[in-house]
Amino acid sequence: MGQRCGFFPRRIKGKLCFLHRIRPGIQIVAINNLNKLTKKFWKDYCKNLKKHIVMDPSENKHESKYIGGGCPPIETEHGWLLIYHGVEEKDTGLVYSACAALLDINDPSIEIARLPYPLFSPDNEWEQKGNVSNVVFPTGTALFGDTLYIYYGAADVQIACASLSLSALLAELLTYTSKNAK
Repeated sequence: MGQRCGFFPRRIKGKLCFLHRIRPGIQIVAINNLNKLTKKFWKDYCKNLKKHIVMDPSENKHESKYIGGGCPPIETEHGWLLIYHGVEEKDTGLVYSACAALLDINDPSIEIARLPYPLFSPDNEWEQKGNVSNVVFPTGTALFGDTLYIYYGAADVQIACASLSLSALLAELLTYTSKNAK
């Protein structure tokens, strides 16, 4: 699985923003235009990587190894909903799960909330056995009314879709407010 980059669907404070991953966590870039992404930019950025970290793996086992991108952030009334992947290392190998967090609407470098458990994990045989076993890897979403559809890769062989209530997910997330929230 390659590195992912997820752009926010609109400018934030006049800047183009995107999330990416340099293991083990998720970082943010905010720039005026894409021409600024030069070799010098990335060299300076990597020298100061810690100040760009949005989220690092938590002590929750489903994301204890590392975390990474997934779906583009979704703007909600409570903040940016981030559907990402978490990785746990087990005796049998790595297990990729779908995870959810909420980032500040005006400053997405601030985590508001994060679920302490996965949204879903590889439970079905077709998610557990494949080119890369034990993987559910969220890649896209669609919102129809209050139903959020999450499209994901399953064991690097199939594409699947899970759905849930957006309002219920946001309510659940807000019960796990981060110490960094404003």
